[in-house]
Amino acid sequence: MKSKFLGTIALVPVLLLGLACTNQRGQDGTYKADNQSYKDAVKQALQQSELQDVTVDEDRDKNTITLGGKVHSEDARQQATEVAKAAAGNRVIANEISVQPVGAESASKDIASDQDTAIEKNYKATLIAKGLDKKHIRFDAKNGVITLKGSVTNPSERRQAEQLAAATPNVRQVVNELDVNR
Repeated sequence: MKSKFLGTIALVPVLLLGLACTNQRGQDGTYKADNQSYKDAVKQALQQSELQDVTVDEDRDKNTITLGGKVHSEDARQQATEVAKAAAGNRVIANEISVQPVGAESASKDIASDQDTAIEKNYKATLIAKGLDKKHIRFDAKNGVITLKGSVTNPSERRQAEQLAAATPNVRQVVNELDVNR
């Protein structure tokens, strides 16, 4: 009897481990193992769509998938966004992919860099003009995507900072990671 009891007790950790490793239904309705990221699903979907030059990063805390790398056309860039959205569940997709047409790669990089610098300068000027330059707003632009970080004091300032960024010339997308600290 004592050996049956000890055998049962020894089985409990194994059962608990098995339960911990079972698949869970995610918010998007798909089943994912606890340790499986959306990053892997997006990477696989992009490879199946022959978009191997696109890189994928995931920030689980910010609920964001960031696409990077390069493609040769705007159509391929847009296709990467659509493929990633389909595979990423409820994650926000930040498309920082560089479009570099064949034969014009170097010039394309220079233009994108100059454009990102202009976006950052224009946004900074807008923040100053609207009196938001004293807030704790940090930002950077990459391939037309401006990412806002830091903190503001209320939701209205957060919305205003995002709207101003979206209205900045040459901005394709705004990723708003601003925190509201009261």
